[in-house]
Amino acid sequence: MSTEERDALKRIFGNTGFLIAGRATNAICSFVYVAWAVRALGLQQFGVLMLVTTFGTAVSAATHLQSWQPLLHYGTDPFTNGRRAQFSRVLAFCIRADYISGGLGWLVGTGGVALFGTYMGWPPADQGAAFGYMLTLWFMNISWSAGVFRLCNCFWLTMLTDLTGIMVRTVGSGIGFMWHMGLDYYLMVWSATQITMFISGTTLGLLQLRHARGSLRFSLFTRLKPEDAPGIWRFTLSTSFNHVLGSVFNQFGTLLVGGILGPADAAVYRVSRQIGEGIAKPAQLMMPALYPEFIRLREKQDWYGIKRVTIKLFCMIAGFSVVLMGVAMAVGNTLLTWMLHVHWHGGRHLIMLMLGSAILGLGVVPLEPLLTVMGQISQVLKGRIIVTLTYLPLVYGMTMTWHLEGAAAAADVAALIMLCVCLRPVFAWFRRVAPGRKPVEPPSESVSAGIKEKAG
Repeated sequence: MSTEERDALKRIFGNTGFLIAGRATNAICSFVYVAWAVRALGLQQFGVLMLVTTFGTAVSAATHLQSWQPLLHYGTDPFTNGRRAQFSRVLAFCIRADYISGGLGWLVGTGGVALFGTYMGWPPADQGAAFGYMLTLWFMNISWSAGVFRLCNCFWLTMLTDLTGIMVRTVGSGIGFMWHMGLDYYLMVWSATQITMFISGTTLGLLQLRHARGSLRFSLFTRLKPEDAPGIWRFTLSTSFNHVLGSVFNQFGTLLVGGILGPADAAVYRVSRQIGEGIAKPAQLMMPALYPEFIRLREKQDWYGIKRVTIKLFCMIAGFSVVLMGVAMAVGNTLLTWMLHVHWHGGRHLIMLMLGSAILGLGVVPLEPLLTVMGQISQVLKGRIIVTLTYLPLVYGMTMTWHLEGAAAAADVAALIMLCVCLRPVFAWFRRVAPGRKPVEPPSESVSAGIKEKAG
């Protein structure tokens, strides 16, 4: 393996380590604040809290333009080579995309509560608080600052941003537990979490830009020039639509379960899924760290380097998955009982099914950024469309037939389809640009001359 490939893997695992540290803190705190919220609200009201916040997250994901991806895709070269004016125009485009999509999310979320709140299992008395929570959608989109952190190889700032939000949620939930607060209070705590993350992410992003490039000046209303980022709208909409379809898979399953089985079952489904995804999260967090490294290798046209890095990641993920299954069997049901404060019959089986979909999703971790960086985002979109069209009717039918276990099994089937669809174009691309092993490069003239001298 070349020095460049070793350095890329080192940066990938180093940056993933920062993200894991942040999410590990998040996971530990979530065991605490979820338990406090369940005890303060009861399982039924906690289920309503999960449905409202899940709906808000789903709407935000569905309307959010993934501005960090075009910032990396089109901003890496001008940022690295000191073309400040061009980079500032790309940055302004990405910030505008965040603010516009945040406003659109608020409109869609408010309309959704009015039209579908009762169908999704929310009592009419709680829908006023749900309307208030939808204002939070203005502040959920800070994707541009995440792009700046990744562009500057400062992933620890993402960890710091997440930490500020999780501390607000944990402390707020503890106060609510001590003072026996209701649903309105806990929705306010969840809102305060997002607002805190918005403020800290924006502040740290601006400070990082100032530190990295001095007095970088930009206006939010500066328009891109045609040569700055050709095809940026198409790229942004494609990557964002891919994320939208992913959110349908991740969020609307919970909403369907709530509509079919009620808030209490939706709470069990949501928390068991949270445990399964939390166990697999360390490997999933590798995806954001892969984008900048794949872009660097792409700029050097090191196709064999990309191939070897991808294969090595697959081998590591396979070994990690075996460990995850053992962890889930050992502690999964215990965590579910502790977080919900009730013993749920078949909890271990449910969590194993949830972890199965998360592990299958790990296989897509190196594939999605690879296809995106190489300009084949349409292949990822194709997979997402197939999965969405399959998953929604499948989860509905299997939930009606086998209840929570059916909903979890439907997620496994959808994750397997996504993995197979993404593997096919990757194999075809490697056969075309990096067939077999990397050819041995002949020694340069100076090296050959040195060898002849020693031989003589």
